[in-house]
Amino acid sequence: MARRRTSLRRSRYEIYNEILSIIYYQSDLPLTRIARAGNMPVDRAKPLLMFLKSRDLIFDDEDDGLIVYRITPTGVEFLELFKRLSKLVPSEEDLDGL
Repeated sequence: MARRRTSLRRSRYEIYNEILSIIYYQSDLPLTRIARAGNMPVDRAKPLLMFLKSRDLIFDDEDDGLIVYRITPTGVEFLELFKRLSKLVPSEEDLDGL
C-alpha cells in the first residue's frame, strides 16, 4: 500500500519529476493535459514547462497544429537520477518519525 503524504506541498524537484514522468509515460501531450495530470493550473504549469525546456529536459513539437511536449534523453536521465536519489535521501516525512 502506498504511503500518504502528510504535507500537501511538493518540492520544486518533485514537481519537475512529476511533469517529466507524465510526459515520459504519456508522450505527446499538450500543456493543458500535462497541467491536469499534474494537478496544477495551466498558468503555473506553463513557466515550469518553459524552465524544463530551457534546461533541455523536454522539447516541444507541432502535431496537427497543436503544440505537444516530449521528453529528451537528458529528461529521462533526470528521472532515473531522481528515482535513485529518492531512495538514498530520506524525505521530510521520514525524518519526522525520528
